[in-house]
Amino acid sequence: MVSTKLIDNNIPAIEVKLKKVGGDMVKIEYLENCLRQILPNDVKRFCHARLAELYQSRLMYSGAAKNYDLAAEAATTYKDKLDLYFKQMQMLIRMGDYLMIDKPFKKAFAASSSNSEKEVVKEFLKKALYSQAQEYEKKTNNRKAAEIYERIMELSFIKDEERKQILQKLAQLNSKLGRIKQAIDYERMKDNPPPKSSRKTDDGLEVRRVSFEDLGINWD
Repeated sequence: MVSTKLIDNNIPAIEVKLKKVGGDMVKIEYLENCLRQILPNDVKRFCHARLAELYQSRLMYSGAAKNYDLAAEAATTYKDKLDLYFKQMQMLIRMGDYLMIDKPFKKAFAASSSNSEKEVVKEFLKKALYSQAQEYEKKTNNRKAAEIYERIMELSFIKDEERKQILQKLAQLNSKLGRIKQAIDYERMKDNPPPKSSRKTDDGLEVRRVSFEDLGINWD
């Protein structure tokens, strides 16, 4: 256990202490103790970002996602906020939490200062989802890959031609999974894609009928 007497409140001192203390879990305990103090924003951002990295290195993606979110809240520049929200999205994707990913996406979108930055946020989310889906395909985890492609289909900023390609992919994956009826349905949809929802927000995400709060999900 890290003694509370050893807790520091500035980045240089914390960096020195992190080099001296033992393994990852001891570092995590030390940083969490640091955060129990009242700290300037830059120190809070540093501690949460380091915690996120430590949790990520131990494949503890939930803890990593939460700390990337808190680090982004303490960040002071658009670029830093976007980078941290992007990392949070990646952690949620690795967890398979495709519902909660909307939250950092919306925060990153709101933090964007121009239309070009907003497009970068959309493109990042799309590519991150594609990348994870392709990784599952390589491992022949077709069920999880299909789940991600279904999530990509919900993104209203996906272009029509891309939507057809995703439907084709879903048809193939469901066929491999023995879901013949679903495979046929997706094949038919490919030739006659469903209309895009008109109920969407400015960020291009579909408006869900049920909110996270309705589902009893509380991120804070």
